[in-house]
Amino acid sequence: MLSWEPVGAVLCFTGGIGAALLGSIFTAAAWILGAQQHPWLQTLGTALLIITIPLLILSGYFLDWAERHQNKSTQKSPNGG
Repeated sequence: MLSWEPVGAVLCFTGGIGAALLGSIFTAAAWILGAQQHPWLQTLGTALLIITIPLLILSGYFLDWAERHQNKSTQKSPNGG
């Protein structure tokens, strides 16, 4: 049975990688097009680059939580003793 912890980890990891890629693209586009003409582009790129780190940390937290949950369930004896 699939629990929500691995799903959350995959979503946070994917979101973190996507935010890093989009943030890099937006920041590079702001450099090419000129930050004075498109200040929102540089702001959005910076915000996406900043949010990458918390998303990746949260992904690791969810994976650790899933591993602890799995270890607790395997430590229980199948015969109740």
